Amino acid sequence: MWIDNNTNKLPFISRIILFLQKKRFGFELNPTKAWGKVPALMFAMNFFFKIISRKKALIPEALRTLISVRISQINECEFCIDMNSYLYAQATKQMDKINSLNVAQTSEHFSDQEKVALEYAENITYTHRTITDALKEKLKLHFSDKAIVELTAIIAYQNMSSKFNAALDVKNNGFCKIK
Repeated sequence: MWIDNNTNKLPFISRIILFLQKKRFGFELNPTKAWGKVPALMFAMNFFFKIISRKKALIPEALRTLISVRISQINECEFCIDMNSYLYAQATKQMDKINSLNVAQTSEHFSDQEKVALEYAENITYTHRTITDALKEKLKLHFSDKAIVELTAIIAYQNMSSKFNAALDVKNNGFCKIK
């Protein structure tokens, strides 16, 4: 990270969060060292994440994390690839799909629902692409209107998070091997 990484300079509340992370994971999460400089932003991001990853979410955790890893790959966010791959492994007890996300559209290992969600995520993430009428129709075959809104929120959140971390060169914490 190219901005000051001295956690002793962070606001007290941010240092408490880092302490709790160290207690839980054995280390402080690197993005918190950046977001923690402005606690209101850190709490807003955490709140948004909690909402899109709630137990009653319309998008299952495995699909949510697959999408998040793919967006993170596109945006070259080392931390997000690491963390979301870990979350996927925790949810599914496997890593096979993570290792083949770049060929998901032609792979028989991905369901039609996963393929359309990943296509939608890529079309939003790559700014030169658009959401075609054909893609909208494919989305409606697999997701309700509420689920499409939630899916779009997940994609927007992950784009913001991964672009933030990539811009500040936030390093991974070593949850998973990055490929």
